[in-house]
Amino acid sequence: MKSTILSTAENLRSPVTAAEPDPRIAMLAGQTQPSLAAHHLDIEAIQLTVDVPEAVAIQFETARNLYLYAWHVYRFFPVAQSQALFTLELGLRVRLPGRLPERYQRPWQPQPMLAGLLAYAIDHGLISNTGFRRWHRAAECRARERRSMEILQTMIDQDLESMAFDENEPVKPTPEDQSWDLVQILGKSLPSLRNELAHGSSMLTNQVLGTIELVAEILSQIYAPDSPSTIAGTSHGHRSV
Repeated sequence: MKSTILSTAENLRSPVTAAEPDPRIAMLAGQTQPSLAAHHLDIEAIQLTVDVPEAVAIQFETARNLYLYAWHVYRFFPVAQSQALFTLELGLRVRLPGRLPERYQRPWQPQPMLAGLLAYAIDHGLISNTGFRRWHRAAECRARERRSMEILQTMIDQDLESMAFDENEPVKPTPEDQSWDLVQILGKSLPSLRNELAHGSSMLTNQVLGTIELVAEILSQIYAPDSPSTIAGTSHGHRSV
């Protein structure tokens, strides 16, 4: 049987080329190809807390390794993203009761799906906006923009041509600055993304590090020692490091 002719980048690597970077990896940084060491630093920075059970942590490490090896095989990027989302579903399923209320799990479903698991964890306070770095960054960015507008308004009111202020001075976000409800967005977007990848997709992107970071932050939240324990499906042990 004659095989389909694919580009060199798509074919099975040979022992000689297996350790070479994928030619598409330069897309990560415009015209400059990042080094493997720099690529490693990006994924090394995303880690779980030691409170996440070993079985879940192993699956997450698989996602991190897939991201790392995407430097060699570009199509590992969406595979790493899929693996991270599969790990999220596993982590939630281990953490939560085996059968959820009908609002989160249909009677005909033998086990809850990611959307129901996330919704249940959010509604029961296991996942909150304050547990995400990007939520804090967004609130601070809004606070800085608000301060800039307040300074501009002061200059207009006082008919000033210039006004000195320290851009690096800490700014305290207000409740309005913190109004972005990230968890509700994630409750819908992550299951949708997971389904798209799991049911067959030709999507190819290297922009998956953010998803892996989100998964790490969710898992670290739901297994935090001070998280609600009365709804746990099983007692979760800690990993040793």
